[in-house]
Amino acid sequence: MDTYDHALLGFALRWIGYGGGDYYIFTEFGIPPKIFYQRVLWMVEKRLASGVDPTMRQQLREHCLAKLTPFQEPQ
Repeated sequence: MDTYDHALLGFALRWIGYGGGDYYIFTEFGIPPKIFYQRVLWMVEKRLASGVDPTMRQQLREHCLAKLTPFQEPQ
């Protein structure tokens, strides 16, 4: 992971208890929340977030999936 990815992960960890901090994502990283959560989810699922304890990784995964649900197209 590069420093940008570390910053994304750190932000996600800091804000998970406060609803995610969606309002600040674009100003902090220059990407919309959808891309942010896709990228954090990818890091968690690919085990790139190995420095995060397993329980917190699972919470991050569930949080990202919940945040991405509104963006899913109806089947």
